Amino acid sequence: MPQTKPRERRKRDPEGTRIAILDAAQTILAEDGAEALSVSRVANLAGVNRGTAYQHFLAKEDLIEATMSRVSHQLLEAVFEEKEGSVYPIEDELEPDLQHLPDMIKRMAGFTMRMALYTVDNPDISRIWLFDLLSKKDPKEDVFYKRFLQAIERLAASDVSAPDIDVEALAVLMLSGFFLWPVWVDSHAKSKKMRKQMAQRFGNEVLRLTLNGFLAVKSPTPL
Repeated sequence: MPQTKPRERRKRDPEGTRIAILDAAQTILAEDGAEALSVSRVANLAGVNRGTAYQHFLAKEDLIEATMSRVSHQLLEAVFEEKEGSVYPIEDELEPDLQHLPDMIKRMAGFTMRMALYTVDNPDISRIWLFDLLSKKDPKEDVFYKRFLQAIERLAASDVSAPDIDVEALAVLMLSGFFLWPVWVDSHAKSKKMRKQMAQRFGNEVLRLTLNGFLAVKSPTPL
């Protein structure tokens, strides 16, 4: 009698499973909000059993926290860690009049444009992340907000800044604009090209207002 070949055991991939669960959670949060999210629904969308999902996340709150942390790291990479082949390049997005400005302001122009592009591409999860951030007792625990605040603090402490800037108030004001502008874009853009153009419009307008309000350096011509 021929021997039966033993069934190969499926290799365990805890990290891959966790990524699949977070992918599913991010999709549900973006589409339906936190009220619609449950570990069971996420497990079903991720293609894993509930027991496996609960091994990674004991409760809905743990899953939401992990997903928001993931979005923070995605923002950090998209806005501040530009690499070759980045999804959000900026070289061809900035107005020609920026070439005369100090390097610090050019860097600000870069993250301003990348932030606008990211939020327009990811509008729903971005708003959920923003509301979650603003409700935290210590927003600086969030890796992206901490980095964003540091960038504004450095700019405010530089010799190109106007005096007496309220850095925290300015940070919240800027973030609110970036993450709510996509609501307008969703209502008015009729194509992917228009969405990108509207993201660029917002990024340039934030920079124009900054140059004519927050900074002591003035743009010689309107952007």
